[in-house]
Amino acid sequence: MSLSKITNTPNVPTWQVALDTRALLDSPMQVFEKYRKQYGNVFSFRFGVKRTIVVADPDLLKHVLKDNNDNYHKSHIQTERFVEFQGVGLTNSHGDYWHRQRRLLSMGFTRSRLTEILPIQLKVLDDFMKGFDSDVTKGPVDIHRQMVMFTLLSVGKSLFGSQMKKNELEQFADAISEVQAYLVKKVVQPYLFPWFALTGQDKKHHKIRTEGEQIVIDYIEERRKSKDKGFDILQLILDTPYKDTGELMDDETVKVEILQLLVAGNETSTTAATWTFYQLAHHTEHLEKIRAEIEEVFGDEEVSYAKLHDLKYLIQVLDESMRTYPPFWMIDRVALNDDEFNGVKIPAGTTVVPYIYGVHHNETVWPQPDVFDPSRFAEKHHPFAFIPFGGGPRVCIGQNMALMQILLVLATIIRNYSFEVVSEKPIGIKSMMLLRPDGPIPMRFTRIKA
Repeated sequence: MSLSKITNTPNVPTWQVALDTRALLDSPMQVFEKYRKQYGNVFSFRFGVKRTIVVADPDLLKHVLKDNNDNYHKSHIQTERFVEFQGVGLTNSHGDYWHRQRRLLSMGFTRSRLTEILPIQLKVLDDFMKGFDSDVTKGPVDIHRQMVMFTLLSVGKSLFGSQMKKNELEQFADAISEVQAYLVKKVVQPYLFPWFALTGQDKKHHKIRTEGEQIVIDYIEERRKSKDKGFDILQLILDTPYKDTGELMDDETVKVEILQLLVAGNETSTTAATWTFYQLAHHTEHLEKIRAEIEEVFGDEEVSYAKLHDLKYLIQVLDESMRTYPPFWMIDRVALNDDEFNGVKIPAGTTVVPYIYGVHHNETVWPQPDVFDPSRFAEKHHPFAFIPFGGGPRVCIGQNMALMQILLVLATIIRNYSFEVVSEKPIGIKSMMLLRPDGPIPMRFTRIKA
């Protein structure tokens, strides 16, 4: 029986997938887009022996991610493959354990907690801007690398307070990038597992992981012994007992959760901020309106968390940037039991791919989706037509902190600098786990005279 008959969706022929194997390894998002335009916003194919349904329809996404989310767990890629390098934590667990971790960790990202963390963020921003100003006076800078350092400092200081050193964050940045690239390689080329082991690649990347983890372990041990309590997310996790047992989280679990928060927080914010600067460099007509709004909202006053969300137009620009370049271009789920929605049959064991880039470019909900138009977000839209942080109960726990970080750096740089992309050559997309630029984005920044 063919997959299309099993799932009742348009099916990409096996021969076509075979011809696209190399392209799927190099740039899977571009292949998915080709299939979506050919077969529609819900289509199926076989990835190896796995049945896969790709979904860019907002109604079906709402069903999978929210209304019937208990039937859809994260796939073996996250619950088995990623565990090898990440451990079991909030991002790759299910059931009672996931609910327990979510309840405790969510306390670090409430509105009141983010208001309290804001001074840390402002100090990070001030330190970052001193280095940024020095760098841009020397010539063009790679805005992606600049955003990597800003978000690492921002997330790192929020998690660890003032203790974390810049060189440690830089080590994390390199380790995260190298290990994640290796994880993607293992996901898309599972048949090479013996080769990875024989050539020492597994050993090499586990060493990189262990060295990064040791920094976190040292901070946990130091904080346990210290009489001076930090005011950061690490301290909150160490001091907050589980409601059901009254017990504190053990050090191994603390390490896993902190590392997962560090990786997820850094990657999302970096990617979103980078693409926003890139878009604005090509659509400079929005900059004066943004600058006028910043002056109207803040004037000479200190930046506050509440007023940050009064930057309505800048938020629309950021949303439109994340619509066109969503940090996570897809996520995955597996159906535990047979399911059906609007005639689409989803057998148990089927991998379902909520295709975020696809729904963000779905022509039925976003007219002229390739046009950069922030005014789209002045109007209401389907809640699952725009899901840069996922959707449903498993929506990204740190999305509000990420938005705070991104708005802070966008507002500060836009307020003080004009900027342009140095090269006329378009920047390509590298679609691995995140939608990164395929190389540096050199940009020239010029301070605006008062």
